[in-house]
Amino acid sequence: MGVGLCSRFASCLIAACVAGFSTPASAQTGDAIAQGTATQLAETEPLSTHHPAIRASLDRLFAGSAAWREALADLSRTGRRAIIVTPDRVRLTDADGRSEKPFDPAVLAEVQPIPDAHDRVNLVIVIVNVELLESLHARSRWMFDLDADLDRILAHEVYGHAIPYLLSGHMSAKCADPGPGQRPTDACAIQRENEVRSELGLGRRVDSGLNGLALARRHDN
Repeated sequence: MGVGLCSRFASCLIAACVAGFSTPASAQTGDAIAQGTATQLAETEPLSTHHPAIRASLDRLFAGSAAWREALADLSRTGRRAIIVTPDRVRLTDADGRSEKPFDPAVLAEVQPIPDAHDRVNLVIVIVNVELLESLHARSRWMFDLDADLDRILAHEVYGHAIPYLLSGHMSAKCADPGPGQRPTDACAIQRENEVRSELGLGRRVDSGLNGLALARRHDN
């Protein structure tokens, strides 16, 4: 389909417009334990987003996954955080900060840790192209799978990639996608993604790219 799930920024820095990101991405659920944890997380805001669909997805993940809740509880004690944004909130610049370019419109999602001079990481930016995801689902005529696919993407990008950086606080904690010749299910990020998927009944991802999303299956039919 010519659409990528992740891309790599070559020699680029990424900056996000973080003003107005005061709304915490924690769930308000009927479950007493999860509800108490959500209240605690609201005070620390380990995850923030400006987008209502992303916020709703994060709430579903929080409500449905014990592993997700445990990771966010651990993250809240570090003071580190992730900001989940759409491409319109992002600008890419080269290393000297002078040349800007837009986020690749053919990429569904990307994670970029923001390290300091010593490779310490206190902030990770997660970019999710909700507009592209909606467009792909609209073309497939199976819009009822949209929420589930957004949950799958965030399970991969946030739980698979961003949270390991933030819990460690260092670039050395990279949880990678499959390398050349590696089975996808052996890759760190996909193993973590599948942990959350299992708890939410979102299926098990066994390959790379978009094939783990419902929209890819609908396009194949």
